[in-house]
Amino acid sequence: MTRTSNRNVEDVTVIERAKGSYVTIDGRDYLDGLSGLGCVNIGYGNESVCSAAAEAMARLSYSHGFAGLTNENAALLASKLVAMNGDVFDRFFFASTGSDANESAIKIAYYYWLLRGQPEKRMLIARRHGYHGNTIVATSLTGLDLYHPQFGLPLPGLVRHADAPFHHKYGNGLDPDAFGLEAARSIERIILEVGADKIAAFVAEPIQATAGIIVPPSSYWAEVRRICDRHDILLIADEVVTGFGKTGEMFGYQKFGFEPDMMTLAKGLTSGYFPMSAVGVSKKVTSVLDASPDDFEHGFTYCAHPVGAAVALANIAVIENGLAQRVSREIEPAIVEGLKGLDQFGIVGDVRGIGVMAAVEFKAASGKEDDVAALCHRVNLGLFERGVIARELWGSVAFIFPLIVTVEELERTFAALREVIAAVDADPG
Repeated sequence: MTRTSNRNVEDVTVIERAKGSYVTIDGRDYLDGLSGLGCVNIGYGNESVCSAAAEAMARLSYSHGFAGLTNENAALLASKLVAMNGDVFDRFFFASTGSDANESAIKIAYYYWLLRGQPEKRMLIARRHGYHGNTIVATSLTGLDLYHPQFGLPLPGLVRHADAPFHHKYGNGLDPDAFGLEAARSIERIILEVGADKIAAFVAEPIQATAGIIVPPSSYWAEVRRICDRHDILLIADEVVTGFGKTGEMFGYQKFGFEPDMMTLAKGLTSGYFPMSAVGVSKKVTSVLDASPDDFEHGFTYCAHPVGAAVALANIAVIENGLAQRVSREIEPAIVEGLKGLDQFGIVGDVRGIGVMAAVEFKAASGKEDDVAALCHRVNLGLFERGVIARELWGSVAFIFPLIVTVEELERTFAALREVIAAVDADPG
């Protein structure tokens, strides 16, 4: 998170360079166990992607997508994304960041309901512990209170937050599948309270990443899809983090076996090599928009950027060359093995992992959040001292590894994590 107050120049960490899974700080190489901000899926400095960017920039450094214009790279990327999703989505709208992709999806939803003669369907449902970005609507959708007070958000009357499918925190003795159904039904309770005729969409991440890699029970998403269908509410999957191989499937919705009406993408779309995002829109939605004689009055200066599209195509080619498959075959089993036994330490409350993502949640004898945060900080600092970058997230230390991480690197990382946790557990302070 960017800080703007009372920070001295000496407090700023400078990343000097990066290659593969490593970044260099003060001359020392660190394994980037966070892959940037969960975005550098293919690792740093991939030569084929860098070359694609240079060639695209030399050929057509910019072109916009207004007034019927497009460019070859953007057209190829849209076709590629449609094919990758098995025709679940009919069309893709391009933007620059995850935040503006989510904003665009909401505007598409609003226009869809207007065209269907239901302009009063404006309210949104998101979830506690969800994260959807830093623009006004995206921050309102976010279910993490930290992001709200400085800006007077959420916008009044815009969003209601349903329960998170967070079994460890809220399971209350239910088995995971029963809890998954109960968490999904909290969405329906809001619908019945507010009225389906007032609700435009349910917006959610397949896995709640920023809140500490919250993986829903297997029963959850199918029930969410049924609820949205039953009440005629659009289902928007925020795949900004989970897209492009991180779960072992190309997209998170595929991992959990449901089909959204819209999907937002960013981060892994270009592996962070270029700012670009996208909204996948199903035929259910585009058929209504296409029937209107009016243009969709929405867009950005950098929509369908030709260089970004070229980078995305080259990045996808790298991921499709076996990287996504090895997540399930090699990386996830190594992560599961590395997490084994960590919950036996007194300061560890929960361990969880899926694909390249993992988190260790901590607990303090006092039960105080500040004491839990202090434990997280000590563990995270210990990892950094041992050459590993992770992230403190709401009582957890979390990892989102690049798809190119090796089993040996994971073994070293989790050996370091075990060593640090053992030391902190012996003297929790």
